[in-house]
Amino acid sequence: MQPPTSELAYMPLRKQLEQLQHASRRQVPKKSFKQIDLLSEKLQAWAKSMTPEQRMRRFTTEEVERLAGLVGKHGGRAAHHQISIVLRHIGFQHCRDWSVAGRNRRFWQFSRDAK
Repeated sequence: MQPPTSELAYMPLRKQLEQLQHASRRQVPKKSFKQIDLLSEKLQAWAKSMTPEQRMRRFTTEEVERLAGLVGKHGGRAAHHQISIVLRHIGFQHCRDWSVAGRNRRFWQFSRDAK
């Protein structure tokens, strides 16, 4: 003998999905921050805390990441292309050291005519 079923216990999958969608719309959405916004806040704070002597110096991207305390989206290293976007926005310019000692690395130097 089959167990008794009631109309309330059985609900088609389509109805269940509609209820889930309706419930998810009712919940207050969380404010999501983009990773680049978080990097921007930290880099701007770091740039404001620099002394004039430090602004004359040039930094590699790895140094900027370490000095500003940047962390990636999933806890690892921050994405260098996002760091470079924010650095350009703040007023840094990139340059390369083409000498043998410089090993063709990219450096970031604060622009004197920036904000």
